[in-house]
Amino acid sequence: MIRMNRVPPTLAFSLALALLGCGGRTHGAPVSTPAPGREPTATVGVVRIQRGTVEEAVRTFGTVAFDPHQVRTVSFITAGQVAQVLVTTGQSIGRGEALLKLGPLPSSSLEAEQARINLDYAQRNLERLRRLRESHLATNEAVQQAEKDVASARAALEGIGIDDAHGPRTIEAPFSGVVVKVLVTSGSIVHPGEDAVLVAPAGGLVVRCGFEPEDAARLKPEMEAWISPVFTADGTVPVKGVLMRTHRMVNPRTQLLEALIRPKRIPAWMVAGARVQIRVVVRAARAAVRVPRNALVTWGGITGVFEVVSGHARWRPVQTGVAGEHWVEIKGGLRAGALVATTGRTSLNDGMAVNAVAQPGT
Repeated sequence: MIRMNRVPPTLAFSLALALLGCGGRTHGAPVSTPAPGREPTATVGVVRIQRGTVEEAVRTFGTVAFDPHQVRTVSFITAGQVAQVLVTTGQSIGRGEALLKLGPLPSSSLEAEQARINLDYAQRNLERLRRLRESHLATNEAVQQAEKDVASARAALEGIGIDDAHGPRTIEAPFSGVVVKVLVTSGSIVHPGEDAVLVAPAGGLVVRCGFEPEDAARLKPEMEAWISPVFTADGTVPVKGVLMRTHRMVNPRTQLLEALIRPKRIPAWMVAGARVQIRVVVRAARAAVRVPRNALVTWGGITGVFEVVSGHARWRPVQTGVAGEHWVEIKGGLRAGALVATTGRTSLNDGMAVNAVAQPGT
């Protein structure tokens, strides 16, 4: 008969620990411990910092229109009835081209009747003064003035014309350009000084646009602006312009500050009434050290970047300047030529090992 000795509890616990140390496992325990010297590694995209231009801009939309300072009004010199309108709004015209034809006033018109009354009165007054002069009750000067009044009344009646007494007169364009608006229609009775047609030079275009009131303090006359169609076709190049002025009152309908922008040139696509995009440069830094916006990180309330040095991420606080849509000026804390992390930067810590992958175009 074989006698078994009981194993003390302390020895049993020691044996269990030994088995675990030899490769045994329990639920939730690691299979192996990290090899000595190994560090956590993050894969990040990197770009090399270079110098370039950074522009801070305000964007809005606008409409191409004729410059109000270059629009000219063609007015009627004499009264009459519009016989024919020969142009339409938006039509190109040449200097001296016929805009419309003006015929005489109808004999039944109020103007013609008034002109006849004025002539009749002037003639009666002249006859009266001549009789008084024969009785030495009127002077020669009074008679001479009455004769002038008759001549003026007769000229006024002949000037307006009655029925077919005069053929239609042609109203011509004062210069080559575009018809902005026709203000009369065929059959209209018009008077001297009344507006007929608005015309403008073909190149007399501006852009009317509106800005948010909070941008007013940043907008100044002569600022650089870029104009492009709302629906940009391939190969369409934005047109450079200049901010002429901004109004100091908000438009009650749009709640925007209205402004005018004058383009430096007029491309084929820029026509009156076209909707355009506007980009006004309010601040710019030339030849500046710049980083992409997606390289910046706010860490502990401080703005900075992670520079990649010898395979490790190094936290670099920076001083920023002009902030554009894609680039930010770095005024201190980083030099041109440095590699900085972009994608994956938010998972980094100072000193962490990184696997750097250059981003396209860097």
